[in-house]
Amino acid sequence: MSSFPRVARLFVVLALASTTFTLPDLAAATDVPRPSGKTPVTEPLQTTGAQALARTKARLREDRKVPKRAVIVFEKNQRNPFNSRVYLRVWAKQKPKTWVPVEESSWRAGSGLGGAAGRDSCRRNVGWLPNGDYAFVQHDHRNGPAIKGRVFELQTKACHNGTVRQLLFIHSEQTQSNTQCRNRKGDDRCRWEVPAYNDYKSNGCIKMAPGPLRQLTRHFHRYFKAERRYPTSVVKVRVRD
Repeated sequence: MSSFPRVARLFVVLALASTTFTLPDLAAATDVPRPSGKTPVTEPLQTTGAQALARTKARLREDRKVPKRAVIVFEKNQRNPFNSRVYLRVWAKQKPKTWVPVEESSWRAGSGLGGAAGRDSCRRNVGWLPNGDYAFVQHDHRNGPAIKGRVFELQTKACHNGTVRQLLFIHSEQTQSNTQCRNRKGDDRCRWEVPAYNDYKSNGCIKMAPGPLRQLTRHFHRYFKAERRYPTSVVKVRVRD
């Protein structure tokens, strides 16, 4: 038996019974800082939302039954026309009036022969393309006299003074089978020779290196077919400053 006096023990019990305890206010409790090293509750929720959105975009992108729209943008670089950009942007239809962006990719490109004349969209065979929207047909194995292989053949377009520009392409320098011809002396139209020659120059077309053009074509083929002219409401090329 404890040697603690019975009267003293009774006094302690009565003292504890008379003490009051107040619960913290719930609103105040939410402001109590979390222990360091623990992830806030909101972060996993945000990550989960981002992951869910990424999965939704991937599903829409891969589902061939879901309608798609796309634009291939050529964005001119006024300071260096040979370091301009081509962008591919794709949207998928999620609801009757809702289009969700599902892809954006970009690559280097060039256009025109450079200088003031090369920036004049009304100079045939010298200046870059007039601004605006273009319908086009994509070919995998074009066998033209100068432009071969993978190409996007654009419609003719008049520039601001009415001069009609025609024979406009997005293309590279390669063979009809999309390979490189053997190395010969001088600048060859079927061989990409940067940096020995500036093959980003063109007589007004949009020029890309063979690898980036192959990537653009493969991305295009995820959603659209070769040898077919789609309405510009579905897919188009847009040239802009």
